[in-house]
Amino acid sequence: MNEMKKLIFLITVALILTGCSGDEDEEVNEKVATFATVIQTPTNLGGLNSEYDDYNSTLDENREMGIIFSSNRNSQGNDFDLIYKYLVIKEDPENKNITIEYPDYDVPYYWKNIFRNVNSAENEFGPYLNSAGENLFLMYSTKNNAGYDIQFLNLTDFGSAQFDTFDSIPKTIPKINEYDDDLYPTFSTDKKNLIFCSNKNSNVFNIYNTLFKTEINFESLINGDIESINKIESLSSIADDKCPYIGVNDMMVFTSNREGGFGGYDIWYSFYVNGQWIAPKNFGSEINTGQDEFRPITFKMFERNFMIFSSNRPGGKGGFDLYFAEFKTE
Repeated sequence: MNEMKKLIFLITVALILTGCSGDEDEEVNEKVATFATVIQTPTNLGGLNSEYDDYNSTLDENREMGIIFSSNRNSQGNDFDLIYKYLVIKEDPENKNITIEYPDYDVPYYWKNIFRNVNSAENEFGPYLNSAGENLFLMYSTKNNAGYDIQFLNLTDFGSAQFDTFDSIPKTIPKINEYDDDLYPTFSTDKKNLIFCSNKNSNVFNIYNTLFKTEINFESLINGDIESINKIESLSSIADDKCPYIGVNDMMVFTSNREGGFGGYDIWYSFYVNGQWIAPKNFGSEINTGQDEFRPITFKMFERNFMIFSSNRPGGKGGFDLYFAEFKTE
């Protein structure tokens, strides 16, 4: 009898725990973010910008000391190169105010070496610096006779003493660069997908997902170990959809001149919920204007969410300028 009571007790406890687990799962699901709200008026990153076009940025590893972006300042308004500048973002521990500094240090020697091989007589757009597996990659797009191709460098050891003997020749990813223009790569959170924009078989740009057979690494990129390449229908429209970037909270931000915006290109966002990208939403008038807002990136610092994007709105130094804003998700 005691054994029977013990068995009933254990079964009851198991059912209670199972029920609690289900409640917790529902609570987690309810907390999946589906909205983003700007909580700071965009600030012009004046210490980075020039009278020319400055856009298409990515942050370096430590996210406090460097930013890489496309600019045509070196050619005085013609071809775009990738350049490196220092960027320090600080939070006051008492009032939580954010300050931004632009130290005038010399460009790190290893980035100078990288740019010698990356920057060409054509345009280099959309730099993307991120890790996958044990590798660190710099990706970008460069123009050739057929259009824009996505290229990459394996920078896993680029800060070590062995860098001078490192193979820093840009590589092309097979299968992705097959048609027309392919630009603005970004990794999914699980590092098994590479998302980019392309005008493949179309007169407009759409957003595409590349599913790799394994987690992305140097070998899978070199060999083109790709399961499939498909247009993301929920994010693509009859207009131009460009510059996808996955950063904070499984949120994708991108640029589009689709209907429903404020004029020109606007910044839109979407969240990955239950295995799919939900219908995108416009970031609103706090970010977007009647001019063009382009190539957003998002990142987290001090447990806060920030965005850097570019715009040719009035009040800048000239052309496209880089801007900084804070937002929250809910």
